[in-house]
Amino acid sequence: MTGAAAAGQTPEGPGPLRTDLHTHTAFSDGHDPLGAVVKAAEAAGLTTLVLTDHVRADTSYLPEYVAAVRAARTSTPLRLVCGVEAKILDTEGRIDLPADLTGIEHVALADHRFPLPDGPAHPDAVRALLDEGRLTPDEALRLLVLATARAVERVPDGRSAHVAHLFSVLPKTGLDESGVDAELLEPLARACREHGTAVELNEKWRCPSVRTARLLHRAGVRLAAGSDAHRAEAVGRFTWVAETLAKAVTEDRWAS
Repeated sequence: MTGAAAAGQTPEGPGPLRTDLHTHTAFSDGHDPLGAVVKAAEAAGLTTLVLTDHVRADTSYLPEYVAAVRAARTSTPLRLVCGVEAKILDTEGRIDLPADLTGIEHVALADHRFPLPDGPAHPDAVRALLDEGRLTPDEALRLLVLATARAVERVPDGRSAHVAHLFSVLPKTGLDESGVDAELLEPLARACREHGTAVELNEKWRCPSVRTARLLHRAGVRLAAGSDAHRAEAVGRFTWVAETLAKAVTEDRWAS
């Protein structure tokens, strides 16, 4: 990688809707092979395609994946970025990544589980803690933001990153973004500014909300587009993202 991305900046083409930061292939849980995903990105008019197949600490397919992405670069005008998507594990921001990331250039940081001090919790377990009064909604939001901010700070050296589908885990726990304000978001905003890390507007899960995106934009955080495509036909298709981005960055369209 060269230029901004090599310095830790989130990769991006000439405009946020010309880059898809979040796509999946058949190497993990995507429906279509890498070649079909690349062709779909070309057809969508993208200039940059970031491939982010799912990994965990014990994932073993990375050498074949990296080799396939490198081979695909020889036959496309697209800028292909070889990335992975990994979950945030706890409030220290540990990331569920393999030890050997040779050839991996980018990390999508995801809230697949709720990161608590003692590890990732299933949303049902968090809902139970909330119902029992052992965790308050405000504290849950604070912990999630803190974990995400620390994960941004813990991305391995030499790799760019972005925050994937921010707050997608909240509805699964019975929470929503109504308790999110600028003060609560500041640790994450600060980490993103310092590390050049974008927050993704996610087409599949339609998050974060316009209100949250607006707060992040006001705090100097770059917003970017991710389809979270698991089928080639969804790559680079940004209906909700385009509308949300426009609302988030335009003062007179502020939504409370």
